[in-house]
Amino acid sequence: MSSGKWIVCALAIVCVSVRQAAAAPAPQEDSGPPTPYEYKYDVEDQEKALYFGANEAGDAQGKVIGGYRVLLPDGRLMTVEYTVEGDSGFVPKITFEDNANPFGKGK
Repeated sequence: MSSGKWIVCALAIVCVSVRQAAAAPAPQEDSGPPTPYEYKYDVEDQEKALYFGANEAGDAQGKVIGGYRVLLPDGRLMTVEYTVEGDSGFVPKITFEDNANPFGKGK
């Protein structure tokens, strides 16, 4: 390969590298303390045998408490309650209710 072709190849590699570096997202800056929030949703459709929902709340210190539930195809109701605090990460507690019939129950 002639020296001219090597220069063209090297230039092409540099251009591609620069373009990929420019397309990389900028690092996120710390935006301060966590903002408290809360959400909840429920879906209950007895005709289609759909029952699921979730709730979660986070406080200004960064602690998150939440849970979700779903009626499984085998008739069990799976419930997951969880917390996230500091470096503990996601800490779930999972329970199953056999032969569950959640339709019409209070939420």
